[in-house]
Amino acid sequence: MTLRPYCFSALILAATLGAACDVRVGENGVSVDVSHAKAVEEWSRTYTLPKGGSLEIVNNNGAIVLNAGTGPQVEIKATREARGASDEDAQALLKETSIAEEVSATRVALKTSNGNGPLRGRRSVSVEYHVTIPAGLQVSVKTENGGIGLHDVDGTVTASTTNGGMRGTNVAGAVSAHIINGGITMEVTRPSGPIELDAVNGGIRLDIPGTFKADVEASAVNGGVLAEDGLSIVTSDKTRTRLTGKMNGGGARISATTVNGGIRIGALRPGVLAPGSDKEALDQTGAVVIEKR
Repeated sequence: MTLRPYCFSALILAATLGAACDVRVGENGVSVDVSHAKAVEEWSRTYTLPKGGSLEIVNNNGAIVLNAGTGPQVEIKATREARGASDEDAQALLKETSIAEEVSATRVALKTSNGNGPLRGRRSVSVEYHVTIPAGLQVSVKTENGGIGLHDVDGTVTASTTNGGMRGTNVAGAVSAHIINGGITMEVTRPSGPIELDAVNGGIRLDIPGTFKADVEASAVNGGVLAEDGLSIVTSDKTRTRLTGKMNGGGARISATTVNGGIRIGALRPGVLAPGSDKEALDQTGAVVIEKR
């Protein structure tokens, strides 16, 4: 994004008035936010779920990042942030923000509520979740405005976002990922079930072991489909925008679809990480924050 001259004038005026600015560099360019009053609160919980138990998180504004844990418990840390026209306004917004819990022996469900008041002008509320999970869970995460990160997780994961990016690194198990505005990059090193990736406005990159047995379907309406060397796929339908075939004789279903964007499927070699597979989390704007392994 190019900053027009009047934007620089606004920045100069803000500096003259003593206002602070938040400058963010994200996947969509540079955004400048003249900051206002902010209130922040940390929220944390620890749950115990058996293998095969379910974890569900529904968020409105903010990222959800999942990491693998070394213990048997689910650990959740959420940062709630409210911005208002004044300190009092920000605090009032924060008090209206809540996280509802439904807990049983086999299921934990969390849902963010931002209150019933209108959010106009500079008023905003976001909740960012950082979750540590054991292997073997059924996980469903959803956010409206924010990115989703899946790192070293092992289980059955369903993830969806409306506006944001999605990245998975060293994922094991089965994955179903859905996005409207944003791209998906998924590295599934130990697949044991179906992989379903779909986007509306964004590209898809999937990296899987070359030895995986799968039935592959990939299609892009406005974009190309490419299967890289190292994947043994016998195709039954192959065009610039579509690929259907059996990989290593067939097996689990792999589906990748997008409307506006391209699709690339690559082969992982043992002991070799996929391109760009340094662990990355996504903040609520969709910007990528690097966390080196």
